[in-house]
Parts: sequence; structure tokens; C-alpha cells
Amino acid sequence: MSDVRGELRGKRVVVLGIARSGRMALQLLQWLGAHVTVFDKKPLSEMEEIASELDQQEIKYSFGVNDSSLLESADLIVVSPGVPISWTILDAARHAGVPIIAEIELAFPYLKGRLVGVTGTNGKSTTVTMVGKMLEQAGIPVRLGGNLGTPLSTIALDCLRGDALTPEYIIAELSSFQLEAIHVFRPWLAVILNVTDDHMDRYDSFDDYVLAKSEILKCQKKGDYGLINDDDSVVRTMSSVATSSLMKFSAERAVDFGVYLDGSRVVAKIGEDELLVCHIEELYLQGKHNLQNAMAATAIALLCGCSVEVVRDVLKSFSGLEHACEHVRDYHGVAFINDSKATNVAATVRALESCRQPVVLIAGGRDKGADFSKLVSAIRLYVKVIILIGESRQKIHAALVAEAFPKLPMYFAESINVAIDLACRESNVGDAVLFSPACASFDMFEDYQHRGREFKELVCALP
Repeated sequence: MSDVRGELRGKRVVVLGIARSGRMALQLLQWLGAHVTVFDKKPLSEMEEIASELDQQEIKYSFGVNDSSLLESADLIVVSPGVPISWTILDAARHAGVPIIAEIELAFPYLKGRLVGVTGTNGKSTTVTMVGKMLEQAGIPVRLGGNLGTPLSTIALDCLRGDALTPEYIIAELSSFQLEAIHVFRPWLAVILNVTDDHMDRYDSFDDYVLAKSEILKCQKKGDYGLINDDDSVVRTMSSVATSSLMKFSAERAVDFGVYLDGSRVVAKIGEDELLVCHIEELYLQGKHNLQNAMAATAIALLCGCSVEVVRDVLKSFSGLEHACEHVRDYHGVAFINDSKATNVAATVRALESCRQPVVLIAGGRDKGADFSKLVSAIRLYVKVIILIGESRQKIHAALVAEAFPKLPMYFAESINVAIDLACRESNVGDAVLFSPACASFDMFEDYQHRGREFKELVCALP
């Protein structure tokens, strides 16, 4: 094998943002022989532990200093997902002609196996995890990564070192943030599940958000595949830029190549074969959004060589992810459901639609520029009481009051434990308490996992 480290050996590379992806980009760059400097806008007072680690490794860093000269003099800048590509401090580097790439772009040339990239506003983690289980059960070597948990730089480093079994497929969850600065990143199969309003605190418009998502298709070539949700009008429009062979999944109409719902039958058409995958009532996860995730996972897995029998077995047994409409416990006849992963309005709407009993909804957190009026229709149909928490509670309240909810009880809670106490008081036997924030978690928690764990611990501790 040729020395793949030669291209970056000795180059001056700045890693912008030193969270999980940034740290792994740093490790990959070190192995490739680059001279790395870490740059983060957080002040040193918030980064002392990381600074100590970097000092021990003799890695240069600049924290909390908005001096662009370091970026202008670099040979390459690697941007972590948490750093907007539009950040003005990058303007001077752009003017100087310094290449700016995403962490996934850095990792891409060193990945082994076929890459499947899955993006969309909601359902990414569920779909990726489901596909992983299908391939594992089929005995096909697979790695899961990207936004799901393992940065692609980690997988690239494992491939270079030979530290792990070389995968036949890498199934990567990809956020719009990760796709903002790609130029050669090319999935063999690019999947777009759905696109609804999200991250409007980062993007100037919904069109900019859509454009970032559509980047997943732009480098594909003949021989590659795209998989789109044919029920989503925005996704259909995005697919017009595709040069790959397009597959579709649909719960509303038959498709020529992909997976669709025929009455109660989930049917796959891959190549010349038309296969009965299962009946809709056999799916462990219920709800239209979970049906769409299941159809997408089915199309991916079958294209990757899984048998329909394996696909069917997983669809019938897969019970979902932690923090995604996760049943925590029944308490005095009330179901408590942890949906902390619902960090946008569309996810909360989908959670409400999947509930089969009257709902006491706990929502709120850090606003991402969301239009909370889009909760109205689902709240009218499913919600009996709302308890609002976090920074966005007044904004959500105002959006609902504007839609004339005079009889719907709404409460404010200063903490999640107070919200749970209120939910216990306001719920009756046969109800569900749904914790589905429709917001980011960073006002009160480290991330949505921390938020979900806190909810579960408090619910499990109820006497």
C-alpha cells in the first residue's frame, strides 16, 4: 500500500472546534504527520482540561482569541460540525485561498468499504441503527458512525492502522452541519429521509438549510445510488440535482426502484425482483415516521446484500433507540415516555402522532429559531395538558396562546423535576406523560442524552 500519509505530512493544519469530532480529526492528522494547531472560540477558562491535555502532547492551541492570522497562514482548515462555515473569522482564510473542509471530508479518503450516508431532519439515528443490526445479523462487516457517535475520523484511523476488521460498509449519520464544507466527499449510497424546519438559529433561511442537506448528493457519480423519501415534497425537489441512480421509498404510492407500502404490505423492488418484506402490523415500531424509517432501512439493507428474511426479522424486533419515544415506566396507570431526542418541532409532532392515549406534554428548552405554531394541529388532537420548561417556554406559550387555546391547561416549570411532579398531578389512569422538548437541550443540560437520563432517573425514582 502506498504511503497515504504523504499528502498531509508536514502541512500546517488548523482544527477549528475541539469537541468530539475535532478531537478525532486531531488524532487522524497527527497520524498523517501534519503540524496541527487547535483553534476554539471558547475562552481558556472553559477549556482548561483540554488545554492541559494538549500541553502534554505539545500541541499548539488558541482559545477565545478572534485573531484570524493563524487561520490565514494555515495550509488547511478542518472545521468541526459545531462551527458554522459562515463564521466571519474564516473570511480572511477564504480570501487567502486556504482550503476549508469538514471533518468528514478529512476522513473520507482513508475509509475502507462502501460508504452509506444518511441525512434528514429526523429519523437518522433510528434508520442507521436499524441498518446496522440488519447487516450484522446477515454477517456483513459494518461500522456505524458520523453524527451517531463515532466520528468518521475514528473509523478512518482504524482503517489506516488496521486496528479493526475492515468493514464492507460504513453507515454514517450525517447532519447538515457536517455537510457544509465538503468538496469530494462521496457516499456510494446517499439517503435523504425528510427535511423540515430545524437549526434556524444557524441558517439564514430554510433554503440554506435545504442546500446544506442536498450537498450529500453533489459529488456522486454514475454507479452510485441515491435513496429519497418520495412522500416529502422538499426531498423530491432536492433530488433533481442527483446524478446517481435514484431509489425511492413511499408510504403513499408504488415506486419502480425501492420500497413502498401496498395496502398493509411493505414491498421492495430491487432489480427485477418484487419482494414482500412484511405486513405493516408486524413492525415493532409504530407510527408513520417509523414506517418511513423502516422502509428506508429496508432499501439500504437490501442494496447492501441482506436477505429479505434478515430484514424482516429486524423490523419485527427492533424496539427503537434510547431517548426516542422510549417507554420508561408505567406509574399509577400512566405511561411515562422519554423523547428527549426530539430537538425540533417536527420530531415532537411525530411523537404526538404516535401516542395512542391522551397526552400530558412536557416541552421546552433552547430555541433554535423554531416556528412553534407548527405544534398547534397535533396539540389540538392529542394533548390535554402542557408543561413548559427551559429558555423557550414563554415563546412556546405565546405561540399557542396566539392560536386561541383558552381551555388547554398550560403550566411553567423551573426544572424538570418540578415538571414531572406537575405531570403526575395532571395525569389520570390511561394517559401518557410525553417528554418531547421540540428544542435543543443546552440551556439546562449537556446534551439531549443527559436530558433524557435525568428525566428517566427522576421518573424511576417516583415512589
